[in-house]
Amino acid sequence: MSRFIEDDDTPSDAGPDKHEQARRLAEAALRAEEEGDQTRADALFAEAEHTDPQAVENVLMEWPDHPRTHRRTASRHG
Repeated sequence: MSRFIEDDDTPSDAGPDKHEQARRLAEAALRAEEEGDQTRADALFAEAEHTDPQAVENVLMEWPDHPRTHRRTASRHG
């Protein structure tokens, strides 16, 4: 058992500031991916997911034509 009560992968405080931070990270990740910088995109997405997974979902819904959105949707249904 962990020594810390909130020592897990979920955001401990996913309030408005965390949500906006995660949105900015996800948007930056999508731009990095479009520029061909997959390593940076993956790192930004990982940080955004850790900060607020729902914010990442919201951003992806706003970018329906982006390839990552299609991969994410396919991985859920396949």
